[in-house]
Amino acid sequence: MADERASPESKIYFPQSLAELLQVHRRDPDALIWAGGTFILSQRTGRFAELPATVVSLQDVEELERISRTERYLELGAMVPLRQIIRLGPQNVPRALYDALRHIGPPAVAGLATLGGNLAVAGRIMTAIPVLTLLDARAELRRQGGARWLPVGRVHRADGSVDLQPYEIITRIRVPLYPWTAQVFRRFGSELSPDSDPLTFCGLARTSNRILEELRIVGSAGHPRLLRNKSMEAELVGRRLPLPDREVRQAIETYGEPGHELSSIQRDRFRRLARWFLLSLR
Repeated sequence: MADERASPESKIYFPQSLAELLQVHRRDPDALIWAGGTFILSQRTGRFAELPATVVSLQDVEELERISRTERYLELGAMVPLRQIIRLGPQNVPRALYDALRHIGPPAVAGLATLGGNLAVAGRIMTAIPVLTLLDARAELRRQGGARWLPVGRVHRADGSVDLQPYEIITRIRVPLYPWTAQVFRRFGSELSPDSDPLTFCGLARTSNRILEELRIVGSAGHPRLLRNKSMEAELVGRRLPLPDREVRQAIETYGEPGHELSSIQRDRFRRLARWFLLSLR
């Protein structure tokens, strides 16, 4: 049985294994799954967070805190603290992801926040998601008796809800270790403060002999719809570097059309970053 500790307000379960966690979650699918708790605590209106009747803490599930690395992949348990991932260094973590994780809150937050928690926030695209999407990362979703892998870019549905089927929990994230020549990450504002005109930008490129062999660019203002133009990326692939300024200007004009819910500040900032990234490729 799970270690059950009760309080006057909530009943809290502390499962000791992944199997136990999935069993508890199936028995009480409406219970709040508590990882680092940083987002939940950031949304409180008073001194204390208001919790539902039942909470399931993941802090004792060792399987969710594992890290493994091969020549092709980096696998991160959903409960690995961001600070621990950052400590692996850019020699083991793709540079764009490493920089993104360093921008998620102060050290105290990085010691509690988790990659699984970053993915599990409904209604918002948090800092790591655009980068993980460009890196072709996939998330494992497990339930009793089964599991499936889902591209990180599809973890959130178009309406912002998280694509978790009944009794499923995000358990680990697999990040391909692709040899990118250029990796850039920039962030402005905060997804938790819409008035700050938040913007996340990431650019990846692979070049060889002054030829652009692969290109990926994404922007996010925290809304479910990411700002990306795969047709433009494909159009530029195969071009000789450096890219002519005229072609770059034409390319970035395809971004930020109506429907992306960007403010004028966000759209201008994204276009400036995209232009700088493309012109810097050699």
